[in-house]
Amino acid sequence: MLGVLFIAGVALFVYYYLLPDPDKVLQVYSQPGKWYWLKFHLMRFAVAHKQQKTAKETVKVDDLMNSEFGGGGMRSNKDLESKHTFPADKKSPAEAVFFDASNKEGYYFTLGTAQRKDNIINLFFILRIPGKGTYMAPEMLTNTNVESVPSTTEWATKGGWKVKCIEPMKKWTISYNGKVVQSTGKRIFESVGPDSEENLKNAEQIPATIEFTWTNFGDHFDFDKSISPTSIAHSLAKEPWSKELFEKLKDSHQSHYEQFGFIEGSFTIGGEKVENVRMTSMRDHTITSYRNWSDLRRYIMMIYHLDDGTCIHTSLISMPETVFTQLEFGYVVTPEGVNYAVDRIHLNLADVGEVKGEFPQYFNYTFEAGPLKYDVKVNIVETVSFKIGEKLETYVDENMATMETSTGLKGRGFIEAEYRISPY
Repeated sequence: MLGVLFIAGVALFVYYYLLPDPDKVLQVYSQPGKWYWLKFHLMRFAVAHKQQKTAKETVKVDDLMNSEFGGGGMRSNKDLESKHTFPADKKSPAEAVFFDASNKEGYYFTLGTAQRKDNIINLFFILRIPGKGTYMAPEMLTNTNVESVPSTTEWATKGGWKVKCIEPMKKWTISYNGKVVQSTGKRIFESVGPDSEENLKNAEQIPATIEFTWTNFGDHFDFDKSISPTSIAHSLAKEPWSKELFEKLKDSHQSHYEQFGFIEGSFTIGGEKVENVRMTSMRDHTITSYRNWSDLRRYIMMIYHLDDGTCIHTSLISMPETVFTQLEFGYVVTPEGVNYAVDRIHLNLADVGEVKGEFPQYFNYTFEAGPLKYDVKVNIVETVSFKIGEKLETYVDENMATMETSTGLKGRGFIEAEYRISPY
């Protein structure tokens, strides 16, 4: 009997081992295969163990441009919030600071400033003023790679933008003195590289000034130290494992943290001044020795806040030639300022806006974060599209949106959808 059971067990193992893994959805997105649950539990244990170990470390990390996955070492708020020096031996380092904000009145604001080598900043800016219109940076008509002002403390452009940390994790300032143009709305880009300068010549450039102050709500969320082991394990267990995959995972790592808060201040567009604007805002900071936008085939970043004060970030990212065909992650900040990492997002990139230019105006999704569960309906209010990256090889639909949960809570924020232009 034991012999029969042994042979049956071996036969079952061989049969299971030889089972083919399921085909990729749309030949892009990996699905859980026969070893999924084993890989999932191994990876979740490894990530959780790394985070626990890191939390106890007291050795300071001196080079955040070359940090490791899981965030080894101690990192002070001052070190995180400082502007860093690029490694001389790296071709594509980046240090990006990003803000978005919105409120009940219908104001939406977003600003991206990614410092690159050779005094270049990847720039985008959008401001929606209810009853007046939506404005954007003139450079978004042609080339979002703009000339920066050399600085060790500011993200500054020759076009008039200045972004600066005043008090780490507490206060930042945003100022602008330059020109804006009317939004060109939703567009589909088919070619890589700058667009015609005629776009800028034909647009009315309107004088504008902005003076905003960002202040924090609660603590920051460090993705290295606080990301859910469940979300990473699920995203990675679906992929075929190899030595090359884990080397790519290490090479593509970047230090990234986010923090919700409030933007307050005033602006003047075309001589018309608006004062005492207050919006709920998310700020992030990315520090990396390597960023190449063309590695990103698609992503959807959903960043918003609800009327009860809850703040939410849920994202799906696809980098099929790098590591993840669909990485899911995020976090929730409760009205009391408590952070919960998002464990699972029940939404597939293949099912939402996979075809360029056909991102849906409405969709809904669910997700879990610790003890919290949400079912959210999303409605796109307005879209602004622009190219981004050193070679302008991808484009972004910056979707201003409203949200409503299954419990009736309403909210607003941004649904940022990115597409690689070619090859897609």
